Amino acid sequence: MTTQNQLPTTYIAPLLMATSLLVGWFIPDFYDWSGADQSRPAPVIGWTALGMLVTSIGVWIALPWIPFRPHPRQDDQIALTRFTLRTLAGITAVAAVVSAGIMTFPLLTGYTVWGLVWVFAVWGWTRDRLPRLPAVALLACMHFPFAWVIRGGLPGIGDGLATLVAGLPGFFVTLFAGRFLIGQHIQELAWLSILISASELAVGLWIIRLGPKRGIAYCVLVLLISVYGSFTLNMLVRI
Repeated sequence: MTTQNQLPTTYIAPLLMATSLLVGWFIPDFYDWSGADQSRPAPVIGWTALGMLVTSIGVWIALPWIPFRPHPRQDDQIALTRFTLRTLAGITAVAAVVSAGIMTFPLLTGYTVWGLVWVFAVWGWTRDRLPRLPAVALLACMHFPFAWVIRGGLPGIGDGLATLVAGLPGFFVTLFAGRFLIGQHIQELAWLSILISASELAVGLWIIRLGPKRGIAYCVLVLLISVYGSFTLNMLVRI
């Protein structure tokens, strides 16, 4: 297959960023248009959520057959991501420290992990150890679906949920875990939302170094989770 017939990966990142921003900015308008309220969800909301899921699955299925132009440094990036025994031992040690921190200072631990992941991300960008455009697309898919927060803020959300700002990408997973697994209210799980957001970023920074198709698949997954979380948060704010 010739290079001329291959799709440059630089086209995909702007498309993901634009989609994330467009969806996030107009979520309140879509909710108003649907005519839903807290006691009677509109049927179109459920069908829209299902449509987004089906579309995402379609993208994942189609990705193996889409010819992407490889990054010139892709082989080196893949080599850098191979696990060793030292890497596994380091991950285990970090997990043990984080677990101990959660037991004593959960919110502080969450913010510490979040900050360390961001330090690693900035270090990777400045040292050219990470594909920059895919990394920016990943951040956009995580945060842009909550763009409506800039428009109207989070009125009536309470001090507890206000701490979730750093963990908004993990809001939907945290809400699900709090209700069905942990049995705690979302206001008590700000630390978990921050940890999930940090984990999404850390895993994403690793995956995008494995090649464009894996990176795109992960960005679509993160975008889907963030859109679901953003719409749910918008409904909660209206209560």
